[in-house]
Amino acid sequence: MNTIVKWFLALILAGPMVLFAQSFDPEPTQEEALASGLGINLPLVARLTGAGATLYTSSVDVANNTANPTQVDFYLDGIDIASSAPISKTGSISSTGTIAGQGAGGQMRARSNAHFDDFVQSLINAGILPANVATDGFIGSVLFVFNGFTKSGQGEAKVRFFSSFGGGTIGQSLHGHEITGSEPQSLVASFRDSRGEGGPQLYANMFISNTGLTPGGAPASGPVNVHIQAYASSTGQPIGTAKDTAIGIGQTVGISDVLRAGLAVPAGEDTVLVYVTVTSGNAAIAGVQAQVDETTRDGSVMDMCRADF
Repeated sequence: MNTIVKWFLALILAGPMVLFAQSFDPEPTQEEALASGLGINLPLVARLTGAGATLYTSSVDVANNTANPTQVDFYLDGIDIASSAPISKTGSISSTGTIAGQGAGGQMRARSNAHFDDFVQSLINAGILPANVATDGFIGSVLFVFNGFTKSGQGEAKVRFFSSFGGGTIGQSLHGHEITGSEPQSLVASFRDSRGEGGPQLYANMFISNTGLTPGGAPASGPVNVHIQAYASSTGQPIGTAKDTAIGIGQTVGISDVLRAGLAVPAGEDTVLVYVTVTSGNAAIAGVQAQVDETTRDGSVMDMCRADF
């Protein structure tokens, strides 16, 4: 079945309506209405196998914090890691807190939370994603839309990343970003690599997502190209090797070991500011920084700051 492009309206926090464009499959029936309301974006959702054949998964929670039930739709975009094939799917959170087809399964209950220990596997179990994604791996983003909600905090989405190493489940977490009518095309964050120094042995990873929306909230027309440049904290001057990369709508790209392998920052510089700027394309971007302890593999994840100042 061909992928069908649908348009849906989403009211935002303190501004006009914005229009989103999303692709998905299978095709909805005519009766199925699309949720229109508060949008919350998780810029990174993944299921992949890392070093030492360690499985990394994403645990997702979605909450309706109000006293009224509502339809909650989601829009998932990313890639099959093994094949690099793009993936674009949609669905809804049902009245029982499970994943259902878009517009199916009833409204999400008032004052309830839907929890998915392994979100990507839950999508496979629900028939939204094919079974091969479990072994191929997935990296991307997901947007949740809460029908009729117009105020901050009425809905919530968050993701927690953890590995199967040692049988534990504590990992890195990220709170969903509420979409506004003013999203950035430039980001910045500080990154540190202290390996070989005294104290904690840290290195940094970075993930950048194409939100699929223009800064004003209209549908983006396609991929963006971004320029990634490090600046030395010690001098304030450019350092290392800049990187340019393309990001498809809704997709997320990762840069591992940002200072050394990613941007070739010389070993004498342990802290940099990294700026990510859209050079072509009209979509806004979102970014995540992760500082990882090399000894324990524990990580701290934070949003990157907007840099359109």
